[in-house]
Amino acid sequence: MKKAFTLVELLAVIAIIAVIALVTTPIVIDVITSSREKAFINSAHGLVVSASTYQAERQALNEDTTLFIDYKESDETVKDLLKTDGKLPDAGEFMIDSLGKVTLALWSDEAHICVVKGAKDKEILVNESITSALECTIDNINKE
Repeated sequence: MKKAFTLVELLAVIAIIAVIALVTTPIVIDVITSSREKAFINSAHGLVVSASTYQAERQALNEDTTLFIDYKESDETVKDLLKTDGKLPDAGEFMIDSLGKVTLALWSDEAHICVVKGAKDKEILVNESITSALECTIDNINKE
């Protein structure tokens, strides 16, 4: 007599695999989402570091050290003024004032988040009250 799996045994294995998939899928999705957010925050940190280099170079040349970039509207040459690794924002604004203070509100389409930093802030944070690229502007970062 041949030895083989019965239909009931095969269905039991499929049911176990389905339960494992149902349990692990949300966990994997959360890890992916968290990784995208952290990567975007790291890219924003890179832009802030680049801003200090940009300002130092401009200061050494006695040129205007202020900068404003609208990542939705500006052309590529303006967006590339701050040389940094990482993915550039899909929308939002970045500003360096005459004192070298950075203010930013940057949007990522991939992570669906707006990261913000005021001129006096030391950290870049996710602003959860901003839920679209259109709202992710410097004018909106302090509004509640």
